[in-house]
Amino acid sequence: MHVAPIKNQEQEGRVSGQRASGHGRDNGRRLATRFGLPEALVAVLLRRNLGDADRIKAFLRPSLTDLPDPDLLLGMTRAVELVGEALSSHQPIVIYADYDVDGLSAGAMLYLFLKSLGHRQLRYLLPHRLKDGYGVHTHLLADLRSQLAATARPLLITVDCGISDHAAIVDANQLGFTVIVTDHHQPALRLPPAAVIINPRQAGCLFPCKNLAGVGVAFYLLMGLRRYLLKQGFWSPDTPPPNLKEYLDLVALGTVADMVSLRGANRILVRAGLEVLSAGKRPGLKALAKIGGIMTNNTGAADNNTKSENNRPLYAADISFALAPRLNAAGRVGTPEIAFRLLISDDPPEALALAAELEQLNRWRRKLSDMVYQEARQRATEYPQMPSILIFADDHWHSGVLGIAATRLTRDFKRPVILLSRVEKILKGSGRSIEGLDLLAAVEACRAPLTGYGGHGAALGLSLEEVNLPAFSQLLELETGRRLATLKPAATTIDWIFPAGRIDPGITASYHLLEPFGPDNPEPLFKVRGMLHQAATVGRNHLRFRWQQPEIAIPGIAFGFGERQTERQTGRQVERLDDKCQAEHQAEHQAEHQAEHQAEHQAECQVKRQANQQSAFTKTINFIQEIDFTQEAVEMVFVLRRNIYQGQVSWQLQAQSIQKIP
Repeated sequence: MHVAPIKNQEQEGRVSGQRASGHGRDNGRRLATRFGLPEALVAVLLRRNLGDADRIKAFLRPSLTDLPDPDLLLGMTRAVELVGEALSSHQPIVIYADYDVDGLSAGAMLYLFLKSLGHRQLRYLLPHRLKDGYGVHTHLLADLRSQLAATARPLLITVDCGISDHAAIVDANQLGFTVIVTDHHQPALRLPPAAVIINPRQAGCLFPCKNLAGVGVAFYLLMGLRRYLLKQGFWSPDTPPPNLKEYLDLVALGTVADMVSLRGANRILVRAGLEVLSAGKRPGLKALAKIGGIMTNNTGAADNNTKSENNRPLYAADISFALAPRLNAAGRVGTPEIAFRLLISDDPPEALALAAELEQLNRWRRKLSDMVYQEARQRATEYPQMPSILIFADDHWHSGVLGIAATRLTRDFKRPVILLSRVEKILKGSGRSIEGLDLLAAVEACRAPLTGYGGHGAALGLSLEEVNLPAFSQLLELETGRRLATLKPAATTIDWIFPAGRIDPGITASYHLLEPFGPDNPEPLFKVRGMLHQAATVGRNHLRFRWQQPEIAIPGIAFGFGERQTERQTGRQVERLDDKCQAEHQAEHQAEHQAEHQAEHQAECQVKRQANQQSAFTKTINFIQEIDFTQEAVEMVFVLRRNIYQGQVSWQLQAQSIQKIP
């Protein structure tokens, strides 16, 4: 990341790239006064294209009442009629869910809701990642159909899958299923012949939020179904209808884990869902949070600044770093049913036992992914000249962890990576790309040797016969090299430059209003000039410091900066964080790393960060040296992040670059 130094004082106190005065600055000040926010945070909102008071209010205080109407989803009217008919006629309802966190959350939510209605003819199907693969599979449907009465008219509802399974839906119809497909993936030109398709991306759908997660689409089905059943008089006057807000913890779980946009309807759902998640009322998630070292705030407090001895709210980062990796581990190296049973469990002892099982699977997943990573990394270092793309295959690599290892390798070598494992003579694997390079487009240009592929520009899966690997590798090397030659590095944008070297002391009190951060709502980057106090090298080559001014004192950390600190003592210039370390410790917060299963590697990075932060803020600090920066000002680009240690939550600066002022 390149950050140009500040040339003069007139550039400070503004949104980067805009003039320090004029209508934009005046508008920002007016909005800051109206909402009681620091001008820096208003500048961030303006960069999010929230240019008027109404849009800012909706962003800062998202309300469930602002969700788009479920009837805007094409197919909703017929879908709720079919579910209502199955309920009233006591026909079997089968939920077919994908094995990732999004699919599991969606399937569990739908299962629990239908179960709460007293429907007893309820089944679920989960494909096995290794044995079956992604999508709807005929043999699973056929096995289940054989267990049902010959006269049954079962209703099949897919969640987070089905839109690309034309042949399997044809087979489902022939087996006697009535099929409702709910999915959020991009539809193909030929839609599957389901009775109803609910997908905001399908042609003719007027729903405004096209990037719902699979669990978001399923939640909208619940919204439509609840409304329909109310009109049908499903509940007696003495029985209140279920409160759908109770299911929003599962919606937040799947939405954050799937790394979809966190704007619009998704932002509303996740913000409300984090409140429900923090209440800790779902036994499975409460047990998983305990196993993952997260203490839930059982009071359900929604204030993201709440701190107590043992309890705290749960944040989106807790989903990405702790909950999602453990749930995904079941599908990667075990069976997804373990995770599904955890999510639907209402028995705390059972939930705790399942959470412990997931923890063991996650540890095994880490060992497997680390082994693949280390072996592939060693192979990469043996190249006399680094190729444009790294492609490795091995017959003992576990296919469930290839994507995780590939993601780590892309950060190490700044190259796209494809890792493959052998099953007999067929190679199957995962590819991960770097920012700006559309790996799917490159693979499509070389698709002739492949037996199958799919995904998106940042992450994909593919398969080919082993004999075709050399030809494919040669073609893709040429194609990737051609694309890399024209690739331009992305510019870094600073959201706000604090004037006069003073961070607004009100920023920590209001910062949580901008959360959750993620795709389409990235963490803001700030710049400030001044002195770093109490600078010391801690842990493994990290720089700890404090930012001090009369109104505020904030601890800070610069990962991988310890050696630069040593160089300062001999009078050398302070340099920015080297790219390798910066990528290692920031990657989870950057939009270009929206690969399908990135959360697992993020969890590993978070564990390392927490260990380093603990060493920096406890009595076991290993001070290598203590140097006062009061005589030398620096220019620092930073993000504001929480430091969580033993249930205590505080804010800290995480430096992205530090430069000596020229």
